[in-house]
Amino acid sequence: MKPMRILPGAMASLLLLGTHARAAEPAPQVVPPAHKSPHKSLHKTAQRRLGVRRVGRAGEHAASAETGTASWYGPGFRGHRMASGRRFDSQSLVAAHAWLPLGARVRVWLVGTDRFVDVTITDRTGNRARVIDLSEGAARQLGILRSGTAEVVVSPL
Repeated sequence: MKPMRILPGAMASLLLLGTHARAAEPAPQVVPPAHKSPHKSLHKTAQRRLGVRRVGRAGEHAASAETGTASWYGPGFRGHRMASGRRFDSQSLVAAHAWLPLGARVRVWLVGTDRFVDVTITDRTGNRARVIDLSEGAARQLGILRSGTAEVVVSPL
């Protein structure tokens, strides 16, 4: 076989094209996302598991409202100590909540009605499916004794 012969003009144009070709652009650098606090993601995960929906701006714990299911507890716990250290009285207007500070006052609205009750958070809820556990007295005032549970909106006072 004979070697191929390249024309001088073709060779010159290839050389010129090579010198005018743009340099390859550097690949974009991948910047890892900023480190986020694990506490915020854990809090959101806990809220999602509890079925809590927030109303208002994110991060306003003191001024935000929660919508979810409320239940009541009472006769079996009468006289027992609550997380606040007080003894439980089922007829008092108190409630248990997962994360609101003990001693906080909240208004619990029954969804779809104009009924509400103001309660003091004195205990921690043991039921993760509920937003708040009301005392028997608070449940009676709200009108949920017979049904046992109801959809409510909980807003700090």
